[in-house]
Amino acid sequence: MKKIIIVYGDELSALQRKAVETISIFCQECTHEYPVCFKYDENFDTTDARLIYLGTKKNNPKVADLSDATLTKSEEYYINVKGDVILIEGFDDAGVLYGAIDFYHKYIVRYVHHDARPGYFDMFAWDDWLDFKEQSAPAIAGRGLWTWGHVIYDYKKYFDNMMLLKMNRVVIWNDFAPFNANEIVEYAHSCNIKVIWGFSWLWDTACNRVDPSKLEGKDKEILEKYEREYAGLKGDGIYFQTFTELTEDNINGVVVANAATDFVNKTAKLFYQKYPDLQIEFGLHATSVKDRLPSIAQVDPRMKIVWEDCGAFPFDYLASRIGAFDETKELVGKIANLRGKDDYFGVVTKGITNLDWGQFRHLTGRQNIGVSSQIMKKDLTAERRGIWKYVQACWIANSDKALEMVQEMRRLKGGNLSVDALVEDGVFEETVMYPVALYAEMLWDTETPLKEMEKRVALRSYVTFA
Repeated sequence: MKKIIIVYGDELSALQRKAVETISIFCQECTHEYPVCFKYDENFDTTDARLIYLGTKKNNPKVADLSDATLTKSEEYYINVKGDVILIEGFDDAGVLYGAIDFYHKYIVRYVHHDARPGYFDMFAWDDWLDFKEQSAPAIAGRGLWTWGHVIYDYKKYFDNMMLLKMNRVVIWNDFAPFNANEIVEYAHSCNIKVIWGFSWLWDTACNRVDPSKLEGKDKEILEKYEREYAGLKGDGIYFQTFTELTEDNINGVVVANAATDFVNKTAKLFYQKYPDLQIEFGLHATSVKDRLPSIAQVDPRMKIVWEDCGAFPFDYLASRIGAFDETKELVGKIANLRGKDDYFGVVTKGITNLDWGQFRHLTGRQNIGVSSQIMKKDLTAERRGIWKYVQACWIANSDKALEMVQEMRRLKGGNLSVDALVEDGVFEETVMYPVALYAEMLWDTETPLKEMEKRVALRSYVTFA
């Protein structure tokens, strides 16, 4: 069996180091041995070896010499397998990382393990690898998860699994900023994941408790909370919700869309006066404003609107609810370009896992998140198995609807789009369940036929079926 040598460039950034680690782990599935690593200008024995050249044209001259591709997009990669030479090139460091991940997803698990081989049990012994080329860039720019922070049980494994799915952003919502916020952000960044901190701008579990006639001074209180808890933290922006999570369009005769827009714009003005470069995302529930869109069009254009509760699956909590799919698609068409063709469009989709609101209670103070005992994680994983089995069954039946909606949003907005899937309290850090992996693949690649995508995802060793 040929040894595997990874040849990297001048400097290993955090992302390229992750790429090397990823290749090392997945190549062990073929060889049962650790690959060795050398810098491109070091001397090493290439006898009976398979060489993996990794990096960008800028940081690895060997990549520049071998590549026949032109990469132009952020996170784009190029893979070329020819004989005993494998090239994994990225437009940037993130592209190198995702190329390394998809070298496993699209080549190792398919061509080395299965499709090209006559047997099932001797797959590791083959020395002849088929030639292969793949150039790919993300269909959707922002591919992420949305979750309450207190149900992240292991933040490092959580981000490691997001990285394997080529996800690059997370919204973490909490009653209070976590004590270990900076450590969380640092590790997320090492996985090419941006962290958006989420907290309330008068959102509550029952938004109709808010009295729109008594909002005076609330904008200043929100700014004070930001400055007290979040302004000094590392992070890539903030996300908020306000009093729009209602099924009716008014509170005591006051139109929710009008009151929310006025309040949000007034509060945002305070923020932008002091923090003009702060990325602010407005988490907006469509249920109370869908018939009042002209008001929502007046939201401060500096803010990104992130829509949720837009109708049927993939916006419904249950993936079985597809009855109003056409109406949901029509609404998405209306809101995608509500503030202009070039406006960034964000959504939170559902239909996977979420909090059990019957057991939920608000936090009473700050805490560390993402640090839990192994026993606790094991017990929670067992408890969630039945939920995942139901979610999985619904996704097997209705994943075509999720892909159709992703394709429609891509058609409407091009790459100027973020999609955050609600995946919370499913112990995602312990088990990457099939529906999450399949959905993540849809966000990267909207064009591959669903049957092929399903097969590709199901072959991954880290993907679990309930």
